[in-house]
Amino acid sequence: MAYYAIAPLMCVLPLIQNELCMHLFLHQAWGGPTKNQYAVVIPQDSPNGFGGTAANDWVITDGLDASRSNTVGRGQGFTINNSLSKFSFYTSFNLVFEDGRLPGFSRNLLMVSGALQEELALARGIAKFKAVQMSSLSNVYELTLHAYYSPMDSCGSPVATCGESWKGDSQDGITV
Repeated sequence: MAYYAIAPLMCVLPLIQNELCMHLFLHQAWGGPTKNQYAVVIPQDSPNGFGGTAANDWVITDGLDASRSNTVGRGQGFTINNSLSKFSFYTSFNLVFEDGRLPGFSRNLLMVSGALQEELALARGIAKFKAVQMSSLSNVYELTLHAYYSPMDSCGSPVATCGESWKGDSQDGITV
């Protein structure tokens, strides 16, 4: 049976906020030997390729030159051409960090989404994109992440949670 709950979470201690700042490079390649973006939908008769969709597994490094930099993660998601009148994209991806590169996070990933122009949304923050190298087969973007987050254990013992104790009796198939 499906159910949900919203419970006030009052912390005994003040909620701790951490600030995350990162400066990385995203390597997008739709052609060549390092291809990491594949078209999955190619509309036949739409203006500007509207609706075209690509799956991404971009390389994220700590330096501009991928061959001389450390790979710190992958940008895994999709890109959709979302405008009939101009060449414009909506992008959503998980930034999956390798080798425990993101201390303090249990899953080592961030979710980033938005119109691929200059800024994307990031858990109470901003991911800024700036094209720094462009060619006929690939692009390199400077990726600056700036976000605020609360670690899961930052407020001590909660007064109320959405644990097992909140489940009530079922009425007409809905748990209350």
